[in-house]
Amino acid sequence: MKRLPRKDVVVVGLGWTGSIMALELCRAGLDVVAIERGPWRDTPTDFPPNVAPDELRNAIRHDIFLRPAQETLTFRNTQAEA
Repeated sequence: MKRLPRKDVVVVGLGWTGSIMALELCRAGLDVVAIERGPWRDTPTDFPPNVAPDELRNAIRHDIFLRPAQETLTFRNTQAEA
């Protein structure tokens, strides 16, 4: 089993809130790692500010979102439901 260096904090999901939290924790002197699910998003190429948003790609085809096979979650209340 591969062992990675220990960290003080793991931030799961580096969206708006996770990014701010990670920044504040780093500023407080903690050693932080953040993990994100899904493909790499590159702001300058995926969401260029000088180009109108692609409504067909984003709103209709949902290209900006993860595929259901990647993001579908199931919840179980007891071990018997597994």
